[in-house]
Amino acid sequence: MKHKQIVVIDDSQAILMVMKTMLLELGYTNVVTSSNPKKALESIRNQPHKYSAVFTDLNMPEIDGMEVIKQLGAMQFEGGICIISDMERRIIELAADISKQHQVCLLGNISKPIDLNSLKRALDKLKQMEERNFVHYEKMSKEELIECIENRYITPYYQPKVGAQSHKVNGVEVLARICKPGIPEAILPGQFIPTAMRYELLNDITLQVLEKSLDDLPTLCKEFGQELKVSVNLSPSQLVDPTYPDVLNEIVTSKGVNKSQVILEITEEFALKSTEQLESLNRFRIRGFGLSLDDFGTGFTNLQQLRSLPFTEVKIDRSLITDIHCDQFNQVVVNSLADISSRLDVTLIAEGMETIEDLSYLESNYKKMHIQGFLICTPRPIDNLLRWYHSWTKAPN
Repeated sequence: MKHKQIVVIDDSQAILMVMKTMLLELGYTNVVTSSNPKKALESIRNQPHKYSAVFTDLNMPEIDGMEVIKQLGAMQFEGGICIISDMERRIIELAADISKQHQVCLLGNISKPIDLNSLKRALDKLKQMEERNFVHYEKMSKEELIECIENRYITPYYQPKVGAQSHKVNGVEVLARICKPGIPEAILPGQFIPTAMRYELLNDITLQVLEKSLDDLPTLCKEFGQELKVSVNLSPSQLVDPTYPDVLNEIVTSKGVNKSQVILEITEEFALKSTEQLESLNRFRIRGFGLSLDDFGTGFTNLQQLRSLPFTEVKIDRSLITDIHCDQFNQVVVNSLADISSRLDVTLIAEGMETIEDLSYLESNYKKMHIQGFLICTPRPIDNLLRWYHSWTKAPN
């Protein structure tokens, strides 16, 4: 694959030299280094499609790394971004959390001194991103999305959740894709969810993907067991509608499915605080649905929400799972959360699992935890999921 240019921004010439050497060792020869963030940003602004990734330091004179990321977000830079810094880890992670608010594609954050494995992991994510975007689609127009909804092109893709020690599939997360005739690759949410949110079409997508996944449920239960749970994502904006719990309740009831098998994962683009949102959460639980607190440990999720809201499941954000085998802070937080969830009888999911080392750590320490991530299985349509499962059951534990 011919790589676009990678930009490294740091005020230290020594770091620039080290990064260029390490990137060369990993096969990336088209590298531009800059000790001047302003000039680097100007080059990217003039030719944004020329660059595939930006590696930036945080602590730089005149323009710091957070401002670099903010400006990249403002220019809608579509490449990957990675933070490299010798600052305290919590400072780096806060900068990483803030960068997500600028809607950039964060490849990760690397502490100095930079090691080759950390850099390789970030570049592996870049490669995955480039492969996913190889067939490029512009964001859908309102008319195109309405056509896809009316023609029922919304398709459920499934990602399994497995027991950390048992390796049994206990549930699947349902992820919406659009599969149109004549287009070989499924269209990813990044191309249609912003349009759906802007034009209030999110409910239509959720209803269609829920209906289709419930139709698939008998086949899934035959393979994975009758108690299998399916998880569907809901945005906090959807909870404002007071009729929505009854709408979903009617669909699940009409399919003859036990509502305890349906978990609603609440995503977190803004905090849950309005009376309407809280009433909807309570109504879902009253009607028997499970509720999952997604991305715990970042953004707006906190212990107070876990304490005061009727969640039945918590998904630990990948930032607390990445490098947990060697990161003492992550170990302490996850251990505390495991203890709390056990006392509250709340299911705990570790999402974003990507390395054998982290998986081995969780397998050894948390018997009741469930695991989800690309290391286990990527999201896929039902036929592909079943083929994966047949291979998974034959693999040695």
